[in-house]
Amino acid sequence: MLLVTPLVQELKKDFPQAKIDVFAKGKLVDVVFENYDNYGTSIKLSRKPAKELLEYLKSWTKILAGKYDLVINVDAASKSGKLATKYTKSKHKIFGVDELAKISQYSDYRHLAKYPVYAYWSHFNIPVREISPIRLKFSAEERVKGQQIYASLQGSQKPLICLFTYATNQKIYDSSWWDPFYEALAERFSSEYEIIEVLPVENISQFDHKIKHYYSKDVREIASVLENAALFIGADSGMMHLAVSSGVPTIGLFKITKPEKYEPYGGNSGFIDTTKTSLPEMIRQIESVLSSKK
Repeated sequence: MLLVTPLVQELKKDFPQAKIDVFAKGKLVDVVFENYDNYGTSIKLSRKPAKELLEYLKSWTKILAGKYDLVINVDAASKSGKLATKYTKSKHKIFGVDELAKISQYSDYRHLAKYPVYAYWSHFNIPVREISPIRLKFSAEERVKGQQIYASLQGSQKPLICLFTYATNQKIYDSSWWDPFYEALAERFSSEYEIIEVLPVENISQFDHKIKHYYSKDVREIASVLENAALFIGADSGMMHLAVSSGVPTIGLFKITKPEKYEPYGGNSGFIDTTKTSLPEMIRQIESVLSSKK
């Protein structure tokens, strides 16, 4: 859902009065698009159709009964996305496939947040411009609360480097990887920065909860805290994209998934291919990101 926010921002620029409905699996869509004034409503598709068949069918009935001026399939590989685009009543339909020949000229078109934007521009012959960032929109109250929590985590008043050590399946790095990484990071940066761990909802720590950590189940609160940090480092994951959406410089750790499709972008963010990069080289890349923020 976070990777759809650039497209929603681009549509706002061209159709400022339009409202956008989002058809998606899961329950976080309303959380992600809170405070987007061009957000209409969500049509949530259950991730467990066998157990929630009635709700699943209701969602499909709702999307197919609607009438739209434009329907965009944001993931060309999505079967449900293709079906919804095909059968929804709309004046214009963008499947994300027909536009491939045109948009493949752009070096970053493979990125999941950028692909639908390029497809949309191509469909309407809109001149290419800088693509909007992945972004949550915070309220004033959320920003204040995030600043307060961040300040409470600063025991030494130093800026925070936040580590996220969790991920799913083969994307995860275990303690045998994180321990030497943390030691090298602390040796180089502990005089200027404080290093903390951001914990997942599962409350799992590769450091066995031995270093200072922050835990919350509220994704918007987590993002509002990260907004104040000096740097976020973590494996390719939802938390990595949440960090990017807050605006904090983010370094994604990649070893299985394709960076060209999921890497953090914008605001001095980037990725490290841990299969090809030595630990000293990683530290040098982190130095470069932190020095550019000063």
